[in-house]
Amino acid sequence: MFFILFSGFAALVHSGGNFEVLKLQFSKDYKDTAAFKERTANYFDQLTYAATADNVYLGNLSDEGDNLRYYLVNQATGLTLKNTGEELKLSPSSGLPVLPDGYSYFWYFDGEKLQVIDNGRPVDIKRTDSGYREITRRLMTNHSGSESAAALANTRIVLAVKDILEENPYGHSDYYAEQKFISIIKPVYGLLVVLTMVCLGLYLFQRQEKQRLDKALAAWSGKFWIEAKAFLSFMVLIFLAVVLEKNYWLGLAPFTSEFVLNATAVTIALLITGWWFYLMLIDLLVNRKAFFGHNLVNTVINWYRKLESRYPWQEAMLKRAYFLLAAVTVLALFSVFFLLQSVGTGNSISFIMSLILAATGVYLIIRYMKRFQQTVTSMGQVVDHIELIKHGDFNTRLELPEDDDMYQTAINLNSIQEGMSNAVEEKMKSERMKVELITNVSHDLKTPLTSIISYIDLLAKEEGLPEHVNDYISILAQKSERLKNLIQDLFDLSKASSDSMALDLEKLDLARLIHQTMGDMEEQITASNLAFRLNIPDRPVIIESDGGKLRRVLENLISNALKYSLPGSRVFIDLVTTDGEAIATIKNTANYEMDFTPDDIMQRFVRGDESRSTEGSGLGLSIARSFTEICGGKFSITIDGDLFKVELRFSLAP
Repeated sequence: MFFILFSGFAALVHSGGNFEVLKLQFSKDYKDTAAFKERTANYFDQLTYAATADNVYLGNLSDEGDNLRYYLVNQATGLTLKNTGEELKLSPSSGLPVLPDGYSYFWYFDGEKLQVIDNGRPVDIKRTDSGYREITRRLMTNHSGSESAAALANTRIVLAVKDILEENPYGHSDYYAEQKFISIIKPVYGLLVVLTMVCLGLYLFQRQEKQRLDKALAAWSGKFWIEAKAFLSFMVLIFLAVVLEKNYWLGLAPFTSEFVLNATAVTIALLITGWWFYLMLIDLLVNRKAFFGHNLVNTVINWYRKLESRYPWQEAMLKRAYFLLAAVTVLALFSVFFLLQSVGTGNSISFIMSLILAATGVYLIIRYMKRFQQTVTSMGQVVDHIELIKHGDFNTRLELPEDDDMYQTAINLNSIQEGMSNAVEEKMKSERMKVELITNVSHDLKTPLTSIISYIDLLAKEEGLPEHVNDYISILAQKSERLKNLIQDLFDLSKASSDSMALDLEKLDLARLIHQTMGDMEEQITASNLAFRLNIPDRPVIIESDGGKLRRVLENLISNALKYSLPGSRVFIDLVTTDGEAIATIKNTANYEMDFTPDDIMQRFVRGDESRSTEGSGLGLSIARSFTEICGGKFSITIDGDLFKVELRFSLAP
């Protein structure tokens, strides 16, 4: 579309605004086109120069071969130039040259007047629609000087073109080549018109797609600094100016190969310029403030902020102050340097540089102060928000801009606040579940279980029952007792986990408590076929704890060792004091493969022996850990191959 418009405009300029010239360009006869007339005028112009100049090159005329016949004679100088063996003859009747057959078109200059003859009839070259008016006017203007006119007064020039142009096998015929080129102009322009209509149709039917494309282009161009866009815009304008300056396409004959190439170059330059500034326009319309905000200064500032983020907050603030001090110092020194140079030399550029550097330093100071004020304000908001959390407000969120110095602190504080809110909610939910569980166990299990145990006792007291019935009663008694212990364990664990268990803290001797527990369980230990090795100090190891609950912990751990130790192996119980702590350890070798982790075995209702070949509820270790922790101690488990180790830590009493 642009090419059609610009080439048509150039043709009009060349013809002096004559629209008829546009029609002639698509004529079937090459000799009707402005290109043919312009080329003939150029050849004729070369002959006029040759008439008055020395050593004029006429090679391109010779390259035309039989397509061109020329004859030049200067009677004043005796110069004769021709590419035919015949002498110039004039018709007695018309006074025009007599030419061979096949050359009905020629230009003739008799020393005063130029005539164009076509098929024996003179052409009115002064008519605007002839296509010759502007060409011959320029031609005669070039030789209108007094010296040139006097030199041409005795000159006769004839330039004839063959009716049917042929390819010259001995040289490049511009006539022939141009005729071939002009012959394809019409279909090419027709194709361009069709493509233009298709593009317009696509534009009308794909406007939404175009809008999406515009946004995509704006997103792409928005990645570049405005300084780069300004520089590229300036370079595009320079490129357009250079192309317009170097291409004299308005002075070329329309639709010649040179004209088309030059017009194409200008069209491409205009398209590039138009597309670039269209891109800048949609960039501005879509990105708005970001169009100006994405610049070198802000990029450097953002880069520095990312650099700051690598350091702790306090260190980053100090580095910012140091950086400002260093930058302002350097700017001040250079500003003074340029100022002194301008005073000494009177150089205005140095003075301007001094002002720019000083203004930059002032800008950095003002920007730093605004940032500092914003940071102080944000710190106040953080302090106020912490006060809200302190008073139990877990719903209000602290909102700060992403570029704020306290933004990450606000995010972390909001995360902590959310975590606390979730923790409180989960804690309350857990407490409700524990209370419900304890209530259900107490009413739904404990009461009927008491009745079952009572009836089993009554059955056991019956006399005269068969032996196998007594065996059944004994098994029922064992299982009901186990169920009773399980319910009691669950009851104790729930109370311990919900922090609702009453504590009777007192100073006690942990070494003595271990001996007492071992004594209470002497019967089970003796029947276990296990060897217990105690390494307990003879002196008292005083801690502050609940003796009853700690005894329960030791009973659970020793009972666990009795159940799961390898028969005939040894169980080690050690008690040492170090760094103000009393550390009790119980180690045994398992009678099964321990393919679990300490965290797994600490889960409720999880047993190490998955076969469940031994009595147990899977709550012993959980109860032991809970009781240890509420008594002020630390509970840990270590598994090393078949070695199972439990460690209890308590602070020594002062």
